[in-house]
Amino acid sequence: MGMHSAPRPARNAAEARFRLLRTLKPALSRTQAMITVLFVILGFATTSAIKSSTADSLLKNARQSDLVSVLDDLAQREARLQSEITRLESARETLLGGDQYQALNEAKRRAKALGQLAGTEPVLGSGVSITISGNLSASTLLDSIQELRDAGATSIQISDSSLDIRVVANTWFSDSANGVTVSGTALQVPITIAAIGDASVLIPALQIPGGLVDTVGSGGGSVNIANRDDINISAVVPIPVS
Repeated sequence: MGMHSAPRPARNAAEARFRLLRTLKPALSRTQAMITVLFVILGFATTSAIKSSTADSLLKNARQSDLVSVLDDLAQREARLQSEITRLESARETLLGGDQYQALNEAKRRAKALGQLAGTEPVLGSGVSITISGNLSASTLLDSIQELRDAGATSIQISDSSLDIRVVANTWFSDSANGVTVSGTALQVPITIAAIGDASVLIPALQIPGGLVDTVGSGGGSVNIANRDDINISAVVPIPVS
C-alpha cells in the first residue's frame, strides 16, 4: 500500500490564499459543461414549445369565420405591400432613366407624401370616421391606430368635442381620468378617429376578432364606423425651427 506524503506548508501568506481559493473553486469538467449546455437548450426548446402550443390553442378555439377574416386581412396586407413595392420600383426607374421634368414631379409627389406622414400638412380625402363611446383605454386606442396603419391609412386624426390632434410616428398614448391622453393632451370620451385610406380595407381591419370593435364592445362601449368621401384632417404638427 503506497504512502501519500503530506503537502508541504505554504511558504508565505500569498501562497496560502492561492491554495485556499483553488480548493474552494469548483472544477467544471467537460462532461459537466456539456450537460449545462444541454439544459440551456432544453429550457429554450421548452419555452418555444409552450409559446407555440398557446398560439395553436388560440387558433384551434377560434371560429371558422374568425380564421377566414384573419386570413383575408393578411392577404390584403400582402397585396398592399406588393403594390407598394411595384410602385416604388416604377418610381426608381423613372428617376434613373427619365428626364428632369419626370424626376421633379416624382420629387414633389414624394415630398407631399412625406409631409402628410409627418403631419405637417392638412389632408382632405376619402376614408373612415370612427366614433368610440364608453370605456376606452390607451392600449386599445394604440392598437386601433396600429390596425389602421397596417391597413394602409395615410393620415390619422383623433378628436373629442373641442380638440383635434394629428397622429404621427412619435405620438404617444396614456390613460386619464375621463378618457385618454394623446401626446400629453387629455381627450374626453366619446372621441372620433378620422383616417384617410381605402375604406373597404380599413373597416374590416377594425372588425377582426380582438380588434377595436370587439375590444370596446366587450367592455360595454360602442364603436360606430362611417365610410366617408370628405374626411378633413386639419390638425397639423408644427415644423421644428432649428
